[in-house]
Amino acid sequence: MLGHMRSYSSLLCHILGSHPQIDGYCETHIKYRTRFDLLRLRSRVVKLTGEPLRGRYVLDKVLHNYPLTPGILRSSTTFGIVLVRRPVPSVQSIINMGLHYEDVAWHRDLEAVVQYYEGRLARLIRISDQMPGRVVFIEAEALLSRTADVLHRLGALLGLGEPLRVEYRRFAHTGEGGFGDPSEVITLGRVANVTREPRTAVMVPPTLEARLETAYACCVASLRDRCEALAAA
Repeated sequence: MLGHMRSYSSLLCHILGSHPQIDGYCETHIKYRTRFDLLRLRSRVVKLTGEPLRGRYVLDKVLHNYPLTPGILRSSTTFGIVLVRRPVPSVQSIINMGLHYEDVAWHRDLEAVVQYYEGRLARLIRISDQMPGRVVFIEAEALLSRTADVLHRLGALLGLGEPLRVEYRRFAHTGEGGFGDPSEVITLGRVANVTREPRTAVMVPPTLEARLETAYACCVASLRDRCEALAAA
């Protein structure tokens, strides 16, 4: 699962990880330099779930520009799900996470967060170039607005034997910072289109907003050209 922070990636990974054919639900922070790192993923997922591998897929969530060697991306056994959320809500949510849940200085720095978002979207385009025919792009808002359709099409693309469901399990590290969404929303156990104002108002100046919207528009257009796409509307 390839995305950026606050893209509803924890929600999607909890849904996927609750399926009997998929193992894993959170970030492992593995840097994929060689194929040996895929074996590390298997052992890390066993440790993080406390359960033996049982499924067809082993899942990792990658939200940062860690190394991802082309040999792994081009493997016929690797499948990518790219998740991108609109820029201003993403940036505001990252900063609120930094203000209220985590002690990570750059998460509270507006310019640093904007640069992270721009850089991450640019990397997602490059990654998708290396996975032709094995990557799907989801506009993150669709996970809330068109949940059933998104889950049905993801299940079909992955060849799952039974449907993905809106309800999901709570895992050992659900709601813990460093493993995914640290907020209480992820503990609900089902998809909920919950609209909440940020805890702290985060103003994004017009110049930065324009930069963000340009990066988003470029990324979405590129991913739609390269991937099977599930749009928000």
